[in-house]
Amino acid sequence: MRTILVSSVEEYSGKTGIIAALGLILKERGLNVGYFKPFGVESVKLEKRAGCFGKEGESEEGIEGGGEKASEAGEASGASVASGAVKETEEAKAEAEEAVDEDAFRIAKILNLEESPAEICPVLLDRPYEEFLLLFREADAVNDLKKKVQEAFKRISAGKDVVLVEGVANYRVGKSIELCDFNISALLNAEILMIAKYKNFVLDDILYAKEHSSSSFKVIFNQVPRYKMAYMDFVSSFLEERGVEVVGAIPQDDALAALSVGEICEAVGGRLIGRPSDEGILVEELLVGAMTPQSAITYFRRSRNAAVITGGDRSDLQALALEIPAIKCLVLTGGLEPPTIIKGAAVQRGKPLILAPDDTLTVVERLNKAFGKARLHSEAKIRRMRELLLKHVNIESIFG
Repeated sequence: MRTILVSSVEEYSGKTGIIAALGLILKERGLNVGYFKPFGVESVKLEKRAGCFGKEGESEEGIEGGGEKASEAGEASGASVASGAVKETEEAKAEAEEAVDEDAFRIAKILNLEESPAEICPVLLDRPYEEFLLLFREADAVNDLKKKVQEAFKRISAGKDVVLVEGVANYRVGKSIELCDFNISALLNAEILMIAKYKNFVLDDILYAKEHSSSSFKVIFNQVPRYKMAYMDFVSSFLEERGVEVVGAIPQDDALAALSVGEICEAVGGRLIGRPSDEGILVEELLVGAMTPQSAITYFRRSRNAAVITGGDRSDLQALALEIPAIKCLVLTGGLEPPTIIKGAAVQRGKPLILAPDDTLTVVERLNKAFGKARLHSEAKIRRMRELLLKHVNIESIFG
């Protein structure tokens, strides 16, 4: 059995997407692939259901971010009973929910794994890191954590040909409790595949990481600007002369940097008007509609796979945006419902509407942040990453 720990120089380098695509490629080649994430730092709450999470027939509606439904139930019951009803509902929700690592949940679905996210990710950061360290500050407590990781890995790896182990945010996180990526590599006897998002001085980051690793590792560069691809032969030879093997360089890709409609809706805390399948539509560009329709028409037509952000009361811009093929969805701000005629036109043209409760400036700020952290959760993105891996990465060298 081979164990490959996929680490990264920095956060949001594309580890999860590369693991998902690599896992699918290996499964297509007939290998029994496992996935393991020893230490998770980003959790979501899922409804507890019979069987494993992420299996057929279970939707992602179980992901919860707060207690809005409980509040609604309390308001409906009257002032004198409201607080008690809310408390009981919240307690029931707490009992019916389980915190799991978000990446473990997603990858379990994509790779159709039998194990639940809780089995895949045995150690989960469910409180501020300082409080977590207070619980595990003693050597015996840290050893218990490491033993828990080893036992969980033994169960996950049973009968597998390959296990892909996902690191934490970057190779340094978890050092305080001896669960950083380099600690985990030694604990599980795993080879390291380092993902490096290409930027200025990334070579220095890689060589610094090499100095602090007890074993050698291989590197995949990700999100390489197109004009930098010409340097990749030199970069590879430069690092290989210093003991670091480069096994691939994946260029920047607009589709991978895009956000899905579902991700946009989540980022702005909005409500989707459209079909469930609309959540997978990809948006590569944001346009702010704050001008007259006459001024907007050229602006809209120059866009590519765009979302228009405009006030819920701007039916003139909404109607125009729905006529432009390049515009894939509308984000309507201010918590205002669009007119019935706009809803009908959106359904007819297959373009979802997202109703956002906040003002336009707040929505734009949230989406700009979300674009900087775009993840490969949609099937379209995973398919695209698979294509890029096969074209730009020497898969055989990873396991050679």
